[in-house]
Amino acid sequence: MAQFNQGVNGAFSGKVGSVIGSNWRDIDYMRGLAKRTPKNPTAKQLAVRARFTLLSQFLLLVKNAVDRGFSRQYDGRSTAFNQAFRVNQAALIGTELDPQLDYTQIILSKGLTLTKPFGCKLGAGLDGSVKVSWQMFNGGLEDRSKDKITIVVYCPEKMEALVSMEEYLREDQVAEIEVPSNWSSTTVYAYLFATSEKGENSATAYAGGLPIL
Repeated sequence: MAQFNQGVNGAFSGKVGSVIGSNWRDIDYMRGLAKRTPKNPTAKQLAVRARFTLLSQFLLLVKNAVDRGFSRQYDGRSTAFNQAFRVNQAALIGTELDPQLDYTQIILSKGLTLTKPFGCKLGAGLDGSVKVSWQMFNGGLEDRSKDKITIVVYCPEKMEALVSMEEYLREDQVAEIEVPSNWSSTTVYAYLFATSEKGENSATAYAGGLPIL
């Protein structure tokens, strides 16, 4: 794909011969038509597709959290989703044709200046819920009690996720989140990060895994 500057006739959109013109994020691009091939994909291509599919499916489940967590990483050309996809490739493990995610390495947010929740724990709650807890940090110069806490609870076996973005503040220090009944006999994983009133994000904190009885 090539970026092009507008000529005397300006940019174009659509198909002209073997070239397609388009615009993305105020940038004009032109690209050639993809060539069809009857060949079966190679083992390497299948491995790349499997890894791409696994990571994409997970990030799409938690896209709202990712959009917030990577909002300050936007560089004008790369979306929050693309940024998250790039950094989470490091969490891919397993074999080439059977990739898996290392749930301890998932990153849903990026930030340098805002302290992430610490002392995070995931435990069983009451009446079909899980309890996510964290601790306050009182050593800073600013009051961080009103930071929003985004919480993600992910169930890999069901390929489902719960995302809480507006219900909890840092000062709450605990969240009770009801999980679906079909999550019984699975293991879930929880993540959280803080967002200041100015929109600054913290890094992601991993709260652990928990078997659902």
